[in-house]
Amino acid sequence: MILKVENLNKSYNGRKAVDDVSFEIDSGCVFALLGPNGAGKTTTIKCILGLRKPDSGRITLNGSFAYLPETKELYRHLSVEKMLRVTSMIAKNFDRKRAIELLESFQIPLKEKIANLSHGMLTQTYMALVLSQRAEIYFMDEPTWGLDPIMRTRILELIRELSYDGRTVFYTSHILAEVEKIADIVAIMVKGKIVEKDYLDDLKEKYVLCIVPKGELVNGFHYKSTDKEDIYLVKKELAKGSVEPATFDIIFEAIVKGVK
Repeated sequence: MILKVENLNKSYNGRKAVDDVSFEIDSGCVFALLGPNGAGKTTTIKCILGLRKPDSGRITLNGSFAYLPETKELYRHLSVEKMLRVTSMIAKNFDRKRAIELLESFQIPLKEKIANLSHGMLTQTYMALVLSQRAEIYFMDEPTWGLDPIMRTRILELIRELSYDGRTVFYTSHILAEVEKIADIVAIMVKGKIVEKDYLDDLKEKYVLCIVPKGELVNGFHYKSTDKEDIYLVKKELAKGSVEPATFDIIFEAIVKGVK
């Protein structure tokens, strides 16, 4: 166990951003924290890393970490090369040679100013800096932000390689297709609460869609309605009526929409 969060709470101006959240992560896995905008994902990460002070709760982090924030901001007046020098001075266990190799593979010019980089190039530069830190757990908030499909696939491969090397990844993403490619465990967060957490394969096996006459109540998450029918996402053992398989996208959407 590299990370344990127990009963974490954090409020802003009386609004609960994180509401009694608890979970554990074992070493060597890719853990995806998912949810709509404003669900509390970034606040949870910042509380874990000490960038926000929790109102209550306990956090145990057993290892060194590296962090890719949601907002990809670097010193705009510096060149990429000078940004490397700054990072090597402030980051622990920073491998400058690896950073240069990654930047070259991403085709990021070392002499280019940060201010001149596109959104995608900025994300790639930040990723190179983070991936070149030797850490036991990597926190990545939207690591494929602004990337084209080819580079997104490359970044996902690098993230997956971290877990092959025995290191842990905690990441957030709004792109469910990429989550399916690399995540071992998925937690779905809605309105500050984690409402579902499981191994990805088990999660997809757990739920089905059931279609019942309109107005008939079912113990599950209401997904959508037609003129004559209601469609619910339910655990297999609770299914009734006409039953259909549920994709991961549907599972996520139904849970998010169905939480009151």
